[in-house]
Amino acid sequence: MKISVIIGTYNQKSVLEKALNSLFHQTLSPELYEIQLVDSSSNDGTDKMVESLKPTCRFDYLRVPNQGKAVARNIAIKKAKGDIILLTDADMIATPDLLEQHLLAHNKKEKACFEGLTINPDGKPYIQVRLRPLQKLKWAYFLTGNLSIKKKAMVEAGLFDENFKGYGWEDIELGYRLHQMRIPLFYLPSAINYHDHPVSRQGMVERKFEMGRSAALFYKKHPNLGIKLFIGINPIAMGIFHYIKKYPTLLKKISLKAPASGFFQYLLEEYQYRLGLEEGLSKN
Repeated sequence: MKISVIIGTYNQKSVLEKALNSLFHQTLSPELYEIQLVDSSSNDGTDKMVESLKPTCRFDYLRVPNQGKAVARNIAIKKAKGDIILLTDADMIATPDLLEQHLLAHNKKEKACFEGLTINPDGKPYIQVRLRPLQKLKWAYFLTGNLSIKKKAMVEAGLFDENFKGYGWEDIELGYRLHQMRIPLFYLPSAINYHDHPVSRQGMVERKFEMGRSAALFYKKHPNLGIKLFIGINPIAMGIFHYIKKYPTLLKKISLKAPASGFFQYLLEEYQYRLGLEEGLSKN
């Protein structure tokens, strides 16, 4: 067993079925990989769907109480039998050679982790800066929709911090710890998957608030200037936030214009992010 694919899921039955079927049909020999799926007590029929599947590789399914993605993933990682962990999501559709490409990369670089190429629903790559194959990446690119790493390194780093309950940052925070352990992260554009989860503008506004709260937890764990600036705590951004917050009529105008304007959508998202950040920082 070389690779353990780790997926945490909650109420994603339809897209999860497509994701699993893409993983059942890989160019990598079936005896070389497994799938560990941990379900945080979905109530949409995920369990019945899983019963109908026809896995071509080792496939373990476990239902657990809903305690967030970090908890689900950690359970799956502890159960994993492969030397390499492939972290992905229930809404990621793998290309046929995804696992083979990650394995080939690890065979070339022993102590490293690899960030693959994820394509968004709009056809654009999730990481939109220009990168070279096998370019060394900053820890901020530790994005776990398409990422592989040795299980030993994950365990030594302490796995995901289970205090992250809302959306965002639990993966990047782990990447920061791995960076401190001097484990390099490389870009692997030959390992491709597709993100099958369009997010509406309103959905993104709601998500930004959760991201802000998670960012506050990140900063509390690592209270240094670098992290403070990285999560957006700077005088200009916070000054704009407090100005908008001071004038509710201005916020209302921004909210009304956001659905039809990229600029006002951006302002609203940034406002919601810092609202969540402020709330998170105020908690003990």
